Amino acid sequence: MSAFRITGFSGLVPRLAKQLLGASQAQVATNCNLTSGDLRPRNGPLLVFAPVIANDIVSMFRMEKGGNEKWLAWDKDVDVARSPVVGNTSRRFYYTGDGEPRASEYDMATAGAGPYPSGCYVLGVAQPLNPPVVMAAGGAGPTVTRSYVYTFVTQWGEESAPSPASPVTTGKDDGTWALSGMDAAPPNTGAITGAVKDIPFGGQVEITLDTVYGLRAHEKIRFTSVEGMTDLNGEFALVHVDPATSKVVISLSTTQVYTTGGAWVRAARHNTSGMTRRIYRTLTTSGGTTYHYVVTIPAITASYEDSTHDEEVALGEMLPSTNWSMPPADMKGITILANGVAAGFAGNEILFSEPFKPYAWPTAYRQTYDQDIVAIAVTGTTLVGMTEGNPFTITGVDPVTMGGGMEKLGVAWPCMAKRGVASFAFGIGYPAPQGMVMIGANSDIVTKDLFTQREWAELNPATFIGTSADNRYYAGYTANDSSLMFVIDKAESASFIKVNQNITAIWADPATGKLYVAVDRKIYEWEGDAGTKLTYEWKSRKFITAPPVNYGAAKIDADFDMPEMEAASAQSSYDAAIAANQALITNGMMNDGLADSCLAEYEIGGDAMQDIPPLAIDSLQFQLWADGALKFTRQVRNSRAFRLPAGYKSDNVEIVLSGNVKVTGVVLAETMDGLKQA
Repeated sequence: MSAFRITGFSGLVPRLAKQLLGASQAQVATNCNLTSGDLRPRNGPLLVFAPVIANDIVSMFRMEKGGNEKWLAWDKDVDVARSPVVGNTSRRFYYTGDGEPRASEYDMATAGAGPYPSGCYVLGVAQPLNPPVVMAAGGAGPTVTRSYVYTFVTQWGEESAPSPASPVTTGKDDGTWALSGMDAAPPNTGAITGAVKDIPFGGQVEITLDTVYGLRAHEKIRFTSVEGMTDLNGEFALVHVDPATSKVVISLSTTQVYTTGGAWVRAARHNTSGMTRRIYRTLTTSGGTTYHYVVTIPAITASYEDSTHDEEVALGEMLPSTNWSMPPADMKGITILANGVAAGFAGNEILFSEPFKPYAWPTAYRQTYDQDIVAIAVTGTTLVGMTEGNPFTITGVDPVTMGGGMEKLGVAWPCMAKRGVASFAFGIGYPAPQGMVMIGANSDIVTKDLFTQREWAELNPATFIGTSADNRYYAGYTANDSSLMFVIDKAESASFIKVNQNITAIWADPATGKLYVAVDRKIYEWEGDAGTKLTYEWKSRKFITAPPVNYGAAKIDADFDMPEMEAASAQSSYDAAIAANQALITNGMMNDGLADSCLAEYEIGGDAMQDIPPLAIDSLQFQLWADGALKFTRQVRNSRAFRLPAGYKSDNVEIVLSGNVKVTGVVLAETMDGLKQA
């Protein structure tokens, strides 16, 4: 007597034909949680924040300080790295992708009502341009020669590279050495004195400023109060900066002619509030000539008289920042290695900072690769570079010597989506044309048992938005004009599962381990609402029998009772939705009129009100398919056996389960008695 039992549920293996799947594997697995081997529904997402943002959320980051939580959100691909500095009580962080590399802190980034981040500084400290003018006078001691330099230091203790050295000056050791002509701190605002369209090329505008000190190509500045060429009023990225003529170039197609006026302001300001100036001078010993610290003065002070004796200066710190630079303005992908070194990339160049000094990026630490870089990620003290061809790794603890640790992998696995890169405990994963690449102790295509290259391509991996949580890969993708999510789990039986969720961003919080997604310009905790269950669909393999049989009975082992904790959560979600909708009604904010300003934001007849979640979990539908045709459908409400229709025989059957209750097993047999023997 023919019978079969399904006692474990797992996900899809798209590379296998449906009759070749294992007994627990699926043809369809949507909205399923299969990590325990049972068939369970996934929890619904929990709304945690609705940021002030005009477009879809592409990147997000959670901040917390003193028990207060705020969310930062961008409509562009932004990478964020928390500061590795000890005692980071201000919650300082660094980010790239929103113009030039930037730095901010909790209070600065979350000031006001949003959008957040509401404030930032440019990352790094601009180098002074001019050497100090030095004149020595008086004194009766030995004759010595000296050279002076100075640096800028921010309120955060970040130091710039030194100014050019003053000419070597001769004077008395105990004399007075007068320094003057030292640069003021780089400006954050200034005036426009001219603008010409289609210069140097069509579709560009050349603008003359009062100064370009501290401005670089790729940085963003905002122009205001321009007359005549009013198209210039707005924010633009600089294409070119010419220090010799104080001119900048932006991309702008306009027919207008500049007449007069205008001001400019940096989008990311230099951190000049409370800025100081450190002065260093040469000291010659048997070990050579080095610059030693002399004094700190306010940056607004352009002159100083030095009468400090060499014996005292010899005790001062040697100049640490000789080779420090700001990171390039077009740097992307900022991340922090375990050794406190920050890393980023620009074009085909990898960039490293001084350890625990994310503002100082010596050019000597830069390394070039023979292919353009798409993304970078870190596992321990190893940096993985994903490119348009072969990936590479760089391993080391000191940026001075990390160049010797670069290793180019001998296989072309191009990275198809920067936003699809994810860090796992065992390596770095990313989508390539061949499948999901894992770079680690044993680099390989880890999805080769799940997908052929053809099935993988059908997911459109160039659209992946991915991250890892619990060492599973969660990703959103767009294919065939629809947007979905999927989960890949190589460690357990879940394999590959689809989720009916259209997301625009996904992020795993390293501080809490929680997963977050962005939907319709709102941020949700993934599976955070235990009281709301998504409706799953699971379709079995095609079971083949010989000779053909008629399965006449079935039994489903399932849990139809909602646990007390989930029942309480369901009630809470229900009450919250009712309260939120009532608030919209009371405040007249339902947005349900065809003439509302938000026309086309909702479907016809739709509005801003939330769907009311169910208060019970009691849905389970069973379907039996034979020879590709639907033979039977039943709403199952308990675990008692039930009869299946007679009148046919088939050598192949499939079952489909859809609902929101936990299922632990399914058994089919030709008779009711046969169920007991299966």
